Amino acid sequence: MNERRPSDRSVIDMMLAHAPKDKVEAAYNRAEHMDRRRVIAEEGAKLLMEGMKPADDLLPGARC
Repeated sequence: MNERRPSDRSVIDMMLAHAPKDKVEAAYNRAEHMDRRRVIAEEGAKLLMEGMKPADDLLPGARC
């Protein structure tokens, strides 16, 4: 995602739980970018699933 969204690098680092470099960065409110993190995570999931069969095709039959 860093290659696709270089301007979102700090948000992506937070999503990956990378440790902040200094105390000021550590004090940063991680919830502030929650909406942006959700968009990036959804985009990443779509990339991973591209070309994959739907789950219903992989897991036929009844589920509890």
